[in-house]
Amino acid sequence: MSKIPLKNEEQQLPLVSLLSSNQNEIKNFTVTSNDGLKIYAEEVGDPEKPTIIFLHGYLGTRLVWEPQFTSKSLREKFHLVRWDERGSGASESPNDITKYNNVDFYADDLNALIEKATRGDQKKKVILIGWSRGNNVALLYLKKYGQEKLAGFIFVAGLIELGEILPAAAEIIPSTLSDDFVTAVNGTRQFIDLLSAGPLDPRIKAFFLGGAIASSPTNNQGSTAAIIEDAKNDGYVNVFRNITVPILAIFGADDRLINTPITSAKVLATNSRATAIIYPNAGHLLFWDVYEDFNRDISKFAENIFRSEN
Repeated sequence: MSKIPLKNEEQQLPLVSLLSSNQNEIKNFTVTSNDGLKIYAEEVGDPEKPTIIFLHGYLGTRLVWEPQFTSKSLREKFHLVRWDERGSGASESPNDITKYNNVDFYADDLNALIEKATRGDQKKKVILIGWSRGNNVALLYLKKYGQEKLAGFIFVAGLIELGEILPAAAEIIPSTLSDDFVTAVNGTRQFIDLLSAGPLDPRIKAFFLGGAIASSPTNNQGSTAAIIEDAKNDGYVNVFRNITVPILAIFGADDRLINTPITSAKVLATNSRATAIIYPNAGHLLFWDVYEDFNRDISKFAENIFRSEN
């Protein structure tokens, strides 16, 4: 397994890669949501090649996918797209909870992103890759818009039922939603501490903390309430069960946010199209913890899908 060293400064590949020469290859664009918000996105690679769209998780931004966007192999084989969810990163972040407390917003935003990323080509399908809560956004899209544009789904450290969150994480998450600044910041720091299988290098922790601070508190409160309520009313199990394209579910054996044994078993039992990989020595942030293995496996999955379609 290739694991990012936490102590050797010379080998901090993803942090070094933030300044790498390929950054000038990344192009940015915006899509306009149904309610007028500007959603920021980036792409790298040839748009004529198979498209993979990366969806970040709670308190994240598009930049969590640096180990993938700076992969020469992935950039050469695929058209990579990532976004900042409404209220996160460089996307518009109005201080109005009504802009976040409706799950349809997230489905509509993703639909607009897919249309822009595929240049309006109705025949072109994409692979969605969600991390953590990003999987729920993908499932919201599938519930509303169906699978017509979906070639495959990579389900990274996700859950399809709320009960799969570990107690330590369940205890911390409410503090990240606090109106009190100090409480929210302390809760966010504790949340980030749980992302990796082991202690995060202070520089990596600062990187993720910066992204979390770029997430609007109003967005955090509104979107979390909406997604939890939707899970209670309908849940994501039925949506996941009805997916008819290949699914690759990837987990870290040492995840400290979700219960990997229970969640991975439920995923496999819910949809027979799903296969699972569980990386040892990897946590919730497995696409950093073992980034080379992760990049290799998602590349193989995507290549097999698009090869069979052609």
